[in-house]
Amino acid sequence: MPTLPSLDLATGINNSPHVVILGAGASKASLPRGDLNGRVVPVMQQLASCLDLTARFKAAGFPDPSDFESVYDELISTGSDPTLVAEIETRVQSYFAAMELPPDATLYDRLLLSLRDSDLIATFNWDPFLAQAFIRNRDTRRLPRIAFLHGNVEIAVCLKDRRSGFRGQVCQKCTNPLQPTRLLYPVRKKDYKSDPFIANEWAALEWFLKRAYMLTIFGYGAPKTDAAAVDLLSGAWTGNPRFELGQVNIIDIRPKRQLEETWESFFCRDHYGIHRRLSHTWLHRHPRRSCEALAWATLQLAPWRNNPMPRYKSPRRLQQWIEPLLTEEQAGKFSGNPSPSL
Repeated sequence: MPTLPSLDLATGINNSPHVVILGAGASKASLPRGDLNGRVVPVMQQLASCLDLTARFKAAGFPDPSDFESVYDELISTGSDPTLVAEIETRVQSYFAAMELPPDATLYDRLLLSLRDSDLIATFNWDPFLAQAFIRNRDTRRLPRIAFLHGNVEIAVCLKDRRSGFRGQVCQKCTNPLQPTRLLYPVRKKDYKSDPFIANEWAALEWFLKRAYMLTIFGYGAPKTDAAAVDLLSGAWTGNPRFELGQVNIIDIRPKRQLEETWESFFCRDHYGIHRRLSHTWLHRHPRRSCEALAWATLQLAPWRNNPMPRYKSPRRLQQWIEPLLTEEQAGKFSGNPSPSL
C-alpha cells in the first residue's frame, strides 16, 4: 500500500486529521461520580437498572435484563409488546435528556480544545455531554467537527430540509422546530442508512478515517452487536493510504491482551498504544498538534517537547491557554513550542 506523507516541512503542519471515536466508557471516565445532579452515567449493562426497567424485563420473560440491546431487539423483532417498546424509548430519551455537565472543566472540554477544525470526534453515546461541552466552548475558534453515530438527546433535526442543530432550536430554512434524533436501533439490523441524519454522520466518519493520520478510540468496547459498524470502521482506516504511517490509541480499562484481540485489525505492526487514561496519549501530550508531533518524531527524527494541557478547573482558563496555538493556526505555521502556563 503506498504511503502519502502529510507533513509540510515549510509550515510544520500535518494536513491529515486526527479522528477520535467515543463510547460509553468515555462519558463514564469524564463523569465518574455522575452528572451535575448526581445522575449515574451508565454503560449499556447498567441501563435497565438506571431506567428502572429490570422488573419489567423479567416480567416480560427476559432473564438477563443487563443485555439491554438484545431485549430491545427481541421486542422489536417479535412485535410482542409494543407498549414496553414505547416505554423503553421514552425512558431512554427522558433519562439522558435530563443530564447536565457540571460547571468545572471535564475530559470532554479538554478533548474538544485539544483538536482542530480539521479533526473529527465521532460518538456512539446518547448523553448530551459532548454537545454541551461544545456549546460552552464554541466561542473558541477552530473546534473539531462532531458526528453522532447513534443519535443524541442534545441534537435535533429537520429531515425535510436536511438541517440539524441543538435541542430547542428551529430549522434555519423552514423555521419549524427541530425534532429529536432517533436513538434506539434493533441489534440484528442496525440500518443506519435508512435515517438521513445518521447516514450523513457515518459518511462523515468514513471520509475522515480514509484520510486520518491518527485514530484514538476512547471507551468504546466494539460489542458483537456492532460488528457491522466495526467492520466499516476497520475498512475505512486500513484502506487509508497513510495507514502504515499512522498511529492508533486505545483508551480503555480492560486488560491489554483483550484490547489487542479486539482491535487487532486496526493495527499496523506496532503502531499503536493502549492506555488507561487520556492523559497518557499523544492527544494530551500535544493538544492540537498530535499528528504534527507524531510526524516530526517518526518521519524527521526531531521530536517536539511535550506540551500537556494544564489541569485548570475553569473551561475559560483552558480556552485562554490554547490561544498561542490558535494564533499559530491562524498564521498557518506551527513552531512546536509549548504554550506557557497562565
